[in-house]
Amino acid sequence: MVTDLYRQVGSGGKGYMREQKQLIDTVNTVIFNALANLHTATIAKVTAVDTKTIDVQPVINRTIDGESVPLPVFTKVPPVFLQGGSSYSAHPIAIGDYCLLMFTERCFDRWYSGQDNRRPAEYRMHDYSDGLAVVGVNPQDSAITIPQVITHIGDTYAEGDYTQIGNYTHVGNRTQTGDMTINGDLTVTGEISCATLTVGGVSFATHTHSDVTPGGSNTGGVVGL
Repeated sequence: MVTDLYRQVGSGGKGYMREQKQLIDTVNTVIFNALANLHTATIAKVTAVDTKTIDVQPVINRTIDGESVPLPVFTKVPPVFLQGGSSYSAHPIAIGDYCLLMFTERCFDRWYSGQDNRRPAEYRMHDYSDGLAVVGVNPQDSAITIPQVITHIGDTYAEGDYTQIGNYTHVGNRTQTGDMTINGDLTVTGEISCATLTVGGVSFATHTHSDVTPGGSNTGGVVGL
């Protein structure tokens, strides 16, 4: 373009400088407008929670003709959870949570419906329609303090085997449903209450001693205790 401009205006003078500035301004305007509609990521707030998707609204407005314009609510946005194979870690999402809303470079409608390796259903690029939400972004006054160890806050539901290597400290009440096997010593500070207790094959609930005469004498110790 600059070469063509030289041919049209000449090799110097105010006319050339004026035309060159106009050309640069035009190019910069085109670039700016293109970047303004190239959506990559923004911060949004959760407005509704469904079973598998969430509704979010960006909290950073756009400036159009000098005016601050809020963006609309984006519906049915898939949240991102950590997953590998059939194992995953998912957390509850609440209305009012902040998220990082990311936009893919192509339409992902066919992928989301279960079709891999297909061309996009629409030829939109970096569009608001193709967002994924990573929930857990917070402003400075409510930011999570970076811990020294892995920290879980809130109720937890787990399925699958659990292996603990090292010491385990539990504070608070605990309910165990099912059998428990302990390979090692058990030290209890406090009382043990149970409906049935068997020690060394002897049931404390049903065990009796024979040849015992009522009186003030004591029986012998329980076998195996």
